[in-house]
Amino acid sequence: MRPPVELHRLISAAMRSSDLAAQLRSNPDEVYVTWQVPEWQRELLSGDLWSAMEQIGVHPNLRFKFLALRGQLQLKSVSVAPFLDSLKARH
Repeated sequence: MRPPVELHRLISAAMRSSDLAAQLRSNPDEVYVTWQVPEWQRELLSGDLWSAMEQIGVHPNLRFKFLALRGQLQLKSVSVAPFLDSLKARH
């Protein structure tokens, strides 16, 4: 399968442009057409974004960026305190 070049370019550009990022949040379908994202990919992107990213073959790093741009990235807050405490206990 060919890499999703158009979508990769769009994500990279949206990371550098707050205007494009805002457009991607408010009217993603219009942005996809403008950036020539293939129709089959646009159809997948209209559903579950996590699943669509996997099916389209978006690079993992760009998946996180895209989901964050679309407001869909939900990561749990993680503390490094337990790790640091374990290091202290060993020394």
